[in-house]
Amino acid sequence: MQTKIKSIFISNDFFRIFPLYAFLIILQTLFFIGFSDGNFIEIVKYFVANIFFLNFLAPTVGTTLSGLEVDAINGSLWTLKNEVAFYALVPFIFMSYKKWGYFLVILYSLSVVYMFGVDYLGISKLLVQFPAQLRFFLVGILLYVLFDKLKDKNITLLAISSFILIILFKDVEYFKFTVYPLLRGVFFIYLVYFVKHIKINFDFSYSFYILHFPVIQLALYFGINPSNPVASFVSLFVVVLVLSYFSERFIEKRFVKIGKEIIKKGKLA
Repeated sequence: MQTKIKSIFISNDFFRIFPLYAFLIILQTLFFIGFSDGNFIEIVKYFVANIFFLNFLAPTVGTTLSGLEVDAINGSLWTLKNEVAFYALVPFIFMSYKKWGYFLVILYSLSVVYMFGVDYLGISKLLVQFPAQLRFFLVGILLYVLFDKLKDKNITLLAISSFILIILFKDVEYFKFTVYPLLRGVFFIYLVYFVKHIKINFDFSYSFYILHFPVIQLALYFGINPSNPVASFVSLFVVVLVLSYFSERFIEKRFVKIGKEIIKKGKLA
């Protein structure tokens, strides 16, 4: 069972996430080679740190983007190291949950303790790193486990109540550390599973997420972003959407297929 779970996640997640991610890091490195004022060592540091998901160590090169509001080529990538860590832990979490049902609560509590400890030490950068963000991942697992029970309740009322509480207490630090992930999870479960959606033929969620930031930054850097806010939004949205479509079709899908073939061959060997 554990081997089967690992195979599924390697196929559906690693082969979907990493190839497009690596391709984007290469493109961003080429941008710095052509336009940055950083030296060779800084560019190498950028590439090595980012290819291993350690984006916070080198978000940019030199002073290339210092004139922009965000001095980073792709501020979206910081979440991916957390996702990779989560996926790596899935088999362990699954087996532990099957053996001890309360294990999810223990892990969630440890993540909260970590948040309080880091906050007490004043190391704000660590508040968005892996152990802290584990709370959100565990909430997703917990709500999946309780999904059938949620359907039996008034999920609309729960979602509205969660949203109101988030708005009222969003600036309260201890609230954000403890119950905020759970309330946000309930609200998004409602949006995803209980609200009617528009059907589309391709899944651009991942590609859109990691592509939108560099597209915006490059438009600002080269001064081609329309000054009108509406025109800016529409034009950038269309560009990112088109890039996302081709990325999903020609990179994500192809590598997921390759991953499945590799796993299939491994099982037959």
